[in-house]
Amino acid sequence: MAKKPKSKAKPKKNGRPERKFTKEQIAEMEKYALAGCQNTTIANLMDIPKETLSRRFGTLLTKRRCERKYILRVAQNKLAGDGNPAMLIFLGKNELEQADKQEHEHNIGEKTLRTVLGIIDGSTKGTLPASDPKDSSSSS
Repeated sequence: MAKKPKSKAKPKKNGRPERKFTKEQIAEMEKYALAGCQNTTIANLMDIPKETLSRRFGTLLTKRRCERKYILRVAQNKLAGDGNPAMLIFLGKNELEQADKQEHEHNIGEKTLRTVLGIIDGSTKGTLPASDPKDSSSSS
């Protein structure tokens, strides 16, 4: 018994036909991504489902957003190189993990301090004094 040759025809796809986009529409999507728009915004502006946009153009739009970040970094570095103090501070904080030095002064009375230390080490039982004249937090 001879085997029947298998058909090499493509199976039929179910569902709607794939939507076609013109080069102009794709360029417009790229323009929006380069401007910093997220997929939801682009989908609404282009009047297409967000899922379609993400599935078909997600990689392209991510690439355009990366280009935007690069352009912004170049502009920031130029401003910093020109000596713009605000930009130097911004880049220092965000890229070099620098922070403004913050000093905290704690003025509590000696009696309160002794009570707290006594409670911590277990040698004193009880609660903190209701008010300590040297305790700055009790003055209103």
